[in-house]
Amino acid sequence: MTDHLSELSDQLSDAAESVGSGFLHVTGIGSRLARREADQEQLDAIDDTMVSDLDREFHERGEEAVPGLDLAAVTQVDPSFTPDTFLLIARDAFRVLQDGHTDGAPALDADIASAEVTAASMVDGRERAVVRFGINGSTSVTQDWTFERDPAVDTTADDEDHEVADGGWLVAHRGWRLTGIAEAA
Repeated sequence: MTDHLSELSDQLSDAAESVGSGFLHVTGIGSRLARREADQEQLDAIDDTMVSDLDREFHERGEEAVPGLDLAAVTQVDPSFTPDTFLLIARDAFRVLQDGHTDGAPALDADIASAEVTAASMVDGRERAVVRFGINGSTSVTQDWTFERDPAVDTTADDEDHEVADGGWLVAHRGWRLTGIAEAA
């Protein structure tokens, strides 16, 4: 009797699976699920690429500043300013704009090939720094990104809010704001 019940259970299970497969096929749900799974795999691959690109960008920085760049004007008001730490902020701004699909932002397939601080100065009491990005993607471009900051403003709370936000900053921007993007001369 137990064997017979087990056999009936197997038959019912096979029948239910067959009906279920038929239902998925007739309604088209099965093909939509397969497409969704393929799309998810593609998104996972893009995510993996972006994570490895970010890791490389943050750890293989290359040149930090153009040779001979005078940082004295900025370091007088901001002793903690270094090209190295500033490039972390600039690269993070690049990523945030890219992820936000903002008008004028780098395309999702764009990658930072090079980055260096080309200028650092004080303008009207504000720190100004320019980063030259070499960007590879569907087309290669070289752009100058200009950032400004008011050294008199404490931005600790803003930095914390942006860092903990979903999709937020990876590093504290310390009040630096992107003010312009231009093709490099």
